[in-house]
Amino acid sequence: MAEVEVEAKRPSRTHGILRAVSGVLAVGMVLLALGNIGVQFYANSRDLPGPGGLSVTAHVVAALLVITGQIVADRYADWRAPVASLAVLLVSAATLWTFWWA
Repeated sequence: MAEVEVEAKRPSRTHGILRAVSGVLAVGMVLLALGNIGVQFYANSRDLPGPGGLSVTAHVVAALLVITGQIVADRYADWRAPVASLAVLLVSAATLWTFWWA
């Protein structure tokens, strides 16, 4: 049987940097979601207000979105990779702006 070599397409350096930055943000969003969950459980056990259900839910949804986007960015080397990385950046920025800076 003849071996067929398939040359893997490598992303450009810019796409690689963008993918790395979006990966860091994706991990950060997951950690923020887990932190919000933990603080809410702690607050509930002590009868404190905590971050609230909206904040916890929004952080979990944002974490799921950015992880999905990062998987797409890591899996593909065509136009989908930078678009997915930019989506991760936008979802992270919107979540941080809405729940941490505003």
